[in-house]
Formats: sequence, C-alpha cells, structure tokens
Amino acid sequence: MSQFIQPINLQISPDSLNQGERAIRQELALKLYAQNIFTFSQARHLANLSVWEFQKLLGENKIERHYDEADLAQDVKTIEAVSKKSGVLRCRLKL
Repeated sequence: MSQFIQPINLQISPDSLNQGERAIRQELALKLYAQNIFTFSQARHLANLSVWEFQKLLGENKIERHYDEADLAQDVKTIEAVSKKSGVLRCRLKL
C-alpha cells in the first residue's frame, strides 16, 4: 500500500528571512505546530529551543498548546512507571 504525502504551503515573513536561520526555524516550527503537522517535541526541536523556551514562544504568538486530559493521563502513567523503576518519586499522583 502506498502512502502519499500531502503538500503544504507555508509563507515565511520577510522579517524572519532577514533575521536568518534561527528566526526562520522558529517561524516554521510555530506554523507546523499550529497546523497540527508537528508535535510539540518535533516543533521545539526544529526551533532548537528548550521545552520552556518553546512554550514561551507559543504564548508570545498566541498559539495554544495541544495538550488535553488524555495527554495528562498518559504523562502521569509514564511518571509513575519511571518512578517505580527508579524509586525517585515518592508521592502518588492522582487525577
């Protein structure tokens, strides 16, 4: 079975083009994330930013974080599984 990749069109602002690669990467990351093409992790890696820096950039550009209760529940399960193996987390997380 073959899979086709749908083309996308993204416009980069002249300001970003004039500011160089860093600004272009950040603008691309924001646009791809906003359109649900990239995950948070993929977008922040493209932008070459930490979790906190990319979260701040999203806020500055008024782009909502794609994170719901199912994501939170999965994160809690992951934290609990890791803490059982390492014994680091001593409190119990409840939803």
